[in-house]
Amino acid sequence: MNGISRHLALSISVVLVLLGTVSCDRSKEDTGQVEVRELRILKPYVDGAEHDPFSRRQPTLHDILQQVWRASDDENVRGLLVRVGPLGGAWGSVGDLSEALDGFRGEERPIHCHFETADNVAYLLLASSCDRITMSPAGVLDLVGPAAVMIYARSFLAKIGVQAEILHMGRYKGAGDVFIRDDMPPEAKESMDAILDDLYGSLVDATSKRAGGDADKAKALIDAGPYVSSAAAGSGLIDSVEFLRAARDAIKEAAGVDTVRRMRMVPRHDKLTVGQFLDLLSGSHEEPSAGGERVALVFVTGNIVEAERTSMGDATSGPFIREMERLADDDNVKAVVLRINSPGGSALASDRMWEAARQVAEVKPLIASVGDMAASGGYYIASAADEILAHPNSIVGSIGVVGGKFNFEGLATELGVNTFVLQRGKRAAWSTPVRGLTPSERQAFEALLRDTYDRFIARVAEGREMERDKVLAAAEGRVLTAQDAQTLGLVDEMAGLSDALAKARASGGLGPDSEVEVWPSTKGMLDAINELLDENGDDETGLLTKLWLRKYAGVGSSLPLETWREALVVLGQEHVALVPPFFFSLR
Repeated sequence: MNGISRHLALSISVVLVLLGTVSCDRSKEDTGQVEVRELRILKPYVDGAEHDPFSRRQPTLHDILQQVWRASDDENVRGLLVRVGPLGGAWGSVGDLSEALDGFRGEERPIHCHFETADNVAYLLLASSCDRITMSPAGVLDLVGPAAVMIYARSFLAKIGVQAEILHMGRYKGAGDVFIRDDMPPEAKESMDAILDDLYGSLVDATSKRAGGDADKAKALIDAGPYVSSAAAGSGLIDSVEFLRAARDAIKEAAGVDTVRRMRMVPRHDKLTVGQFLDLLSGSHEEPSAGGERVALVFVTGNIVEAERTSMGDATSGPFIREMERLADDDNVKAVVLRINSPGGSALASDRMWEAARQVAEVKPLIASVGDMAASGGYYIASAADEILAHPNSIVGSIGVVGGKFNFEGLATELGVNTFVLQRGKRAAWSTPVRGLTPSERQAFEALLRDTYDRFIARVAEGREMERDKVLAAAEGRVLTAQDAQTLGLVDEMAGLSDALAKARASGGLGPDSEVEVWPSTKGMLDAINELLDENGDDETGLLTKLWLRKYAGVGSSLPLETWREALVVLGQEHVALVPPFFFSLR
């Protein structure tokens, strides 16, 4: 399908969805009867609120935690049945789930867990939080311990005529090593060994709970994995092999109830009515106003990107900065929690987002809560907070900079492509991908990286109130688990999101049940279509959808001639994907 037909199909589908949707009442989540609630954590969750409103949304960590918190506060909920699936690399965030489940169990209510397939992280949750663990007969328990596969491809690139020219600021900074080395440097091995030791230690501790507290037996059980159901039961890693129906019967008996109710794992939205659709088309739709005194929970999830518009799956600078400015000025927002789950990204975006966060910290409490990772640019932003909270297995640090370019000169020659570089200025062509860096260009580039690294160190020193030398001792690009980072002063406390929200409420002078405003807000169809109809949008799909809606759905008056010209350019251009010749980031 070509670009025109693809975008046209998207536009048509959007309109059909809108015109075919009617309003409906929300079903009540609380029935008032005593019951067990069934929660589903069946795949790696997203630690944030941003999603594509035109596709089926997966529950976020915050969605899941809210369901557990609500169940904890409801005296009619006598137990939980948690269905668990593989959770990938969520070593840090699984601590939030364990804390929430422990809070529920504090009321002496049973928690039973059932799975079809589970991996290391899933079993970490199961062994840490479940009173009874069951497994389907044909399931697999992939309990084998953590591993890291390090890849180095300098020789491969050389064979195809490509040379990577990458510089690192920080002895442990190794994001570009994959392109410039054939072996693992000692610093990378040291960092990765320390991380694996910590993750393995957590898994052993959890597994030992199923092995009578015997750590050696737990290690032997991990070494013997993976497990089929009969072997998992025989080893004591699970309590029973049974189907989900039997697991439901068991929790009902344990809790003394007759009902197990499956919980909706994502927030329910009112569907778009015809009247609301017409309001959107006429431009009269108004955004709902914010509530009273509250705490704000702001997610920084994914790669950090320098952009003025939201990019799905990324933490973009423009929207974040605007939100920080709004929160700083809103007197009803008494404190802010930054929930960070990011490996880093753009150095420019990270610095701008740091400054916006510091602006908030100057006028009200700002607490950073680390999910699975706040590394490099992610930690850069976290350092703006008054306090940094993380779980022991969260990954933090990587205070360093990497940048460089790929030189395709050899590949071009091999393919018979001749290139000629014409320039005015000694370093005018320094980022070209068809030749390497000259000594003068390399010197200038290194100076840029050094300046960024020094600024990173200064930002951390300011935010953490540390001496520069102490920051340098924890820097050099070193990646750490939070438990190790705490000893170096990079993290204040081993705690999760619920504790961060509690601290924010207390610091802001609010009660324990005060409102929490979440950003980015969970978009529904109204928000999505409103964005598509936004006159300021420059996104290709949004522009084409807007034009299609206005022309074929009779929306509004005719568009300016320049807008139609812009659309024709978009429709007629050929899209060619190129490897970026130059990159400069905090990773």
